[in-house]
Amino acid sequence: MDRSKQSVAFRFDPDLVEHLRRRARETRTAQTELAERYIAEGLRQDEHPLISFRDGAAGRRAVLLGSRLSVADVITTIRQNGNSLEQSAGYLEIPLEHVEAALAYYADYPQEIDAWIARSDAAAARERDALDRRRAALR
Repeated sequence: MDRSKQSVAFRFDPDLVEHLRRRARETRTAQTELAERYIAEGLRQDEHPLISFRDGAAGRRAVLLGSRLSVADVITTIRQNGNSLEQSAGYLEIPLEHVEAALAYYADYPQEIDAWIARSDAAAARERDALDRRRAALR
């Protein structure tokens, strides 16, 4: 499948366009890239109303609305609890509905979440290795 970008023309309110330009400058992001992100995330939020998006040290990620939990954290917890949504909700101390919302998002965007989990696991492994090296240096 050809994944090349397509040109689309829209007419926006001038104040909205200026707001987008200002935000693009502030974040040092290309205006088109920022608009594309906002549209994509808005569509995803319409489809998954308990999911939002947040920037962090490791990049932008899908999170449960009103919490600090990423969808990746919830999926990892589900896997660690034998795929039990109920046990995961109890462990995370969140409503079952929120665990189900994270799972629904994951079902629609598994590559995104799996890639986030893989990056997080790799970063944790690097941190463990660094800690082991520091401890070994003290022996």
